[in-house]
Amino acid sequence: MSENQAAITVDLGGTNLRVALVANNQVVKRIMHPTPRGAEEIVGLISKQALEFTDQGVIGIAIAAPGTASPQMDRLSKAPNLPELNNYPMAAEITRQTKLPCIIENDANVYAMGETFFGAAVGLHTVVVYTLGTGVGGGIILSGKLWRGVNGAAAEIGHISIDEDGHLCGCGARGCLETYASATAMARLAKEYGSEANTAKKAFELAHEGDEGAQRAFVRAGSALGIAIAGMLNTLNPQAVVIGGGGSSAYPLLEPEIEKQLKVRAFPAALENFKLLKCTLGNDAALLGGAALLKEALQ
Repeated sequence: MSENQAAITVDLGGTNLRVALVANNQVVKRIMHPTPRGAEEIVGLISKQALEFTDQGVIGIAIAAPGTASPQMDRLSKAPNLPELNNYPMAAEITRQTKLPCIIENDANVYAMGETFFGAAVGLHTVVVYTLGTGVGGGIILSGKLWRGVNGAAAEIGHISIDEDGHLCGCGARGCLETYASATAMARLAKEYGSEANTAKKAFELAHEGDEGAQRAFVRAGSALGIAIAGMLNTLNPQAVVIGGGGSSAYPLLEPEIEKQLKVRAFPAALENFKLLKCTLGNDAALLGGAALLKEALQ
């Protein structure tokens, strides 16, 4: 976006809805509301808040939401946490109410745009971002463009299997990366290894205090990530991988195991000049990424 342009970006979650005005590559206004129930209520709140933020030069609205966005980025084709939005013509309705172009994209994809264009991977153009939270999500940026796949369902990298006989995943498969490297999984592993930790945060604290079970949990999570990332390096040969999401606070414990797996599993050529990075934008990644995605979509 040029200096006289701005974007309205929305981070739509199952619990909270955040709306921001992004200009000059930074969030200049923001507000958060509890996410209402009902498609019309959600759209109404977004539209109302967008109109309050609208100023001369706003080019449109970008919404980051949990779920699979349609190929046209006009609705969510599948939204497990917000089923009322399944196939609801969300973008068209927001445009009707605000007179602004609107696009909708998976939140992890938008997060990846933020970290690539404004955060840890600034200046790089082929980047894979892993988001560690309740699950493991991610986004893939190829040659400066978000890779969405044929049906908008690309980058479900938390569901790449690293163990065919491993833990049962919520998706129905076994051994998915998500069952080892999500924040939820880190807490579960710590308990399985004998720690008293009941959250990933507590496991992280206990690991630093020398708790063996908690330490083993992060070794396993880091190893799982390393295996998955090595496969990604051998497939896409990216310049960088960024570890993001709430679980990235455990990066110091995960990084040694990731690096260990990369050394034995990734092709040497794929490791040349490769960078393993920790996210830098926190909760603003999706808000800033929405501005980058909107600019790309409207070009």
